[in-house]
Amino acid sequence: MVLTASALGGCAVHPVRTPAIALPPAYERPAASNAAPFALDRWWTLFGDAQLSQLIDAALIAAPDARRALAVLAEARAERSRALAAFDPQGSLTASAKGQHQEISGIGSLPGAGVQLGAGDSTTLAGGFSPSWEIDLFGRRAATARMAQADVQAAQFDYEASRQSLAADVALNLFEARGLAVRIQQARDTLHILRGLADLGARRAAAGIGARADADALAADAATAAADLSALDAASAVSRRSLLVLVGRGADPLDSLPIAADLGTPPAIPATAPAELLVRRPDLRAAEARLASAIGRLTLDRLALYPTMNLLPTASATRNTGPVDYNTSLWSIGAGLTLPILDRGRLLAQIRAQDARTEQAVIAYEAAVQRAYGEAENRLTTLAADQRRLTDLQTAEGRARAAFGAQQKGYRVGIIDLTALLTAERTWRGNLAALTGLQVTTLRDTVDTFKALGGGWTPDTAGAADKDMP
Repeated sequence: MVLTASALGGCAVHPVRTPAIALPPAYERPAASNAAPFALDRWWTLFGDAQLSQLIDAALIAAPDARRALAVLAEARAERSRALAAFDPQGSLTASAKGQHQEISGIGSLPGAGVQLGAGDSTTLAGGFSPSWEIDLFGRRAATARMAQADVQAAQFDYEASRQSLAADVALNLFEARGLAVRIQQARDTLHILRGLADLGARRAAAGIGARADADALAADAATAAADLSALDAASAVSRRSLLVLVGRGADPLDSLPIAADLGTPPAIPATAPAELLVRRPDLRAAEARLASAIGRLTLDRLALYPTMNLLPTASATRNTGPVDYNTSLWSIGAGLTLPILDRGRLLAQIRAQDARTEQAVIAYEAAVQRAYGEAENRLTTLAADQRRLTDLQTAEGRARAAFGAQQKGYRVGIIDLTALLTAERTWRGNLAALTGLQVTTLRDTVDTFKALGGGWTPDTAGAADKDMP
């Protein structure tokens, strides 16, 4: 070990800094629900929406993004096996066969001159085996195993994060499509009302009891509503196609994805603590695994200064048949010791570089934790504001609807002028559009909150298949 200590001289070995990831004990805007935190695993089931659950479950199986993420995970597992195989015995069998014709003639001045000696055909068969095997004196294999396992875990958590995002994207797109379906239904109802008023205005103008300008204004309002409906129809088609692509059914007809004009009510968010983000967020778990991988690489770089020893056995056999038959065999065993002396400067520089990369991984993990906490806090705050605004807008839309209804009745009997009617109608339509938009926003913010809190996967089972090293 004196040689080893000499080899490591000048290499300052210090522990990796512990990440600063302390989080508050509670959120400033905590969720009020008493639902169990494990309900976050499959948060979409909390909506009680069969279509939502079916689309997400289908996307997690068949969507291109999900299949690509699985392929990346398979690559990481294969790379782990390849890295560990380097410590298994190496080597290959060799075999050869050779046939030859030989004539040996006696020299004329010697007795027996002119007589062929040993003439004939011969065949030589040879085989050999030259393996090598590193004797792991200082734990290189264990360090490589830890590093490779950390790489696989990072890929596993990236896989879960991609599935988590896919589930959220499906829900966001579905709620967007449903919001458009609701707006289309509202636009049709509004168009029906406006066309009725335009027809009434035209009849009153024709009878001489109403102004032609009023009739034209009502007709223009109806035409604008019809144009808005056409734009909504196009937006709905685009939204449904995007949703089909997302779930892996991009070539299916739009009619295969019916969208109901019903937004429903978002579920309550289960109460959780900020510290649960460290376990529930797959992106944080991936950052933690990458830090473990960086530490493993640093350990391997430090071990590169230690000597390596290899066993070098060989075995070979040869058989010759022909005029002269003979067999030969040979075996040997040896050992090789390698100590990097002239490479010392390069290896020390590599250690310093990896030490810096490890510190970067520590910082990246710290930043990811802070970012995750900020996202969760902001989502909870935004969702709470949505719910308060929703109550106010529901009240405003109800009163605007009642006012427009009263103005319609007054206009039909001639006690309300057109200006008051159109003002009431536009006020109601504005409130209705704002309410529908906020309902969609609340649903989408609910989905984003579930995702920010780490919902959409099961942390306890993630990576279970990689728990045991191959």
